[in-house]
Amino acid sequence: MKKAFIMFFSFILSFSLLTPPAKAAQFTDVTTTNRFYQEILFLAGNGVISGFPNGKFKPGQEVTRAAAAIIIGKALNLDGQKRNTQFKDVNAGNMASGYIASAVEKGIVSGFPDGTFRPNEFVTRGQMAILLSKAFDLTTEEDVHFSDVTPLVTAYPYIKKLTAAGIASGYEDHTYKPNLILRRDQFAAFMARALNPAFIPGNKVSDFTVNFLNVGQGDAVFIEFPNGQTMLIDAGPSEEAIRRELASLEVNTIDIFVATHPGDEHIGGADYVIHEMNVEKIFDSGMPGVTKEYKEYSEAAKAKKLKLKEVHTGSRLSPDDQVNVTVLHADSRSSAGDDGSIVIHMTYGDISYLFASEIGTSVENQLMSTSDIQADILKVSKRGTSQAFIEAVDPLIAVLSTDHSTDNAAAEIRQRLETYGTQILSTVEGTIMTTSSQESFYLYQKNPHEPSELPFSKLSTPPLEERSNFYFKK
Repeated sequence: MKKAFIMFFSFILSFSLLTPPAKAAQFTDVTTTNRFYQEILFLAGNGVISGFPNGKFKPGQEVTRAAAAIIIGKALNLDGQKRNTQFKDVNAGNMASGYIASAVEKGIVSGFPDGTFRPNEFVTRGQMAILLSKAFDLTTEEDVHFSDVTPLVTAYPYIKKLTAAGIASGYEDHTYKPNLILRRDQFAAFMARALNPAFIPGNKVSDFTVNFLNVGQGDAVFIEFPNGQTMLIDAGPSEEAIRRELASLEVNTIDIFVATHPGDEHIGGADYVIHEMNVEKIFDSGMPGVTKEYKEYSEAAKAKKLKLKEVHTGSRLSPDDQVNVTVLHADSRSSAGDDGSIVIHMTYGDISYLFASEIGTSVENQLMSTSDIQADILKVSKRGTSQAFIEAVDPLIAVLSTDHSTDNAAAEIRQRLETYGTQILSTVEGTIMTTSSQESFYLYQKNPHEPSELPFSKLSTPPLEERSNFYFKK
């Protein structure tokens, strides 16, 4: 199974190698006056760093090579099992030994000519440039004009890569200070920037937000593109459900509405959306409907003088050049009903989504033979999602819109996904939001039983301390 993400869930990691960890909010010596407060909060909130038993973080303390190896090893999901290494000063008794050995195998760290690793030696800015450039596969270089960095400096090519990525820069006196020892808060800042471009000074990252709405037993996905345009894929089973969810997001405009097929669980709230959300375009599967919900949907479009534009396999639906939205399947003449559903593949940079609507295994087999269906986040079809399909999609996250405890088909799908190792979430347990840069995304689920003082839209970029599920794609 291919997994290209670094996952942060419950990793417990400390620069100081001490336990138990302290949460960011409990660091008594890290306040908003610290220049790197947000970066420390971000890493601590995701379990990447922790503090000392007395609740302190000690931001001014130096970072050792052993601690750096553990941090990077955890981030890259390397094998941290303690074992003997090739270095005479790092044996299986060293807490960092497993990560040091793994990092050596990956070509991230190396030792000294005398056969030592010197785990207790402090990390300098130059060494940090080497470590992060190798760990995150930085390749782009930028000419540097630091008075203290020449081609004779060992870290010279790596400093060029780190500055090109925006992770590090020089000082006002035009120096880089490659031999300056790093403090814990400084190292946290560089790590946060490497993991999330939003922390790079002056870097504004356009977020791409995908919200899987809690509309009960039905589908509705609200998408906000980096250019501000919006799309709604399906509208759930009822006007009441879609109204509630869109209100919680403070949505009053939907530029594009997509009806993947005429099932009531997908278009039950479509008439409300068309009447109230200033819809400009409607993309439709072309399959005829006979229910009251379908009639209300089509009449609402007619009243607003909007054409139900039939899409076909290969159609491009994106209103934003930064995001690729491709129809992988649509068949208005399908004799199997749901198998005519619109299947959408969506990519933003390195992050990809697959919305499978209600297709069955026969369409899944067709897609596997004709399309690249790999996706990091899969919106599950409860009629299909075969084992072969799961393996072809290779999803990191699977989103269901059914309650597996009461639906046998959903329970079977869940079992297959769990066996494969995919994380499973259900909108029945609350609206699920992902917000992405082109290399990483956050996942956040709102508990429907815990009302928030803020509308959910205010959490479109969750507070750093609430970003418990962060994914970075290398």
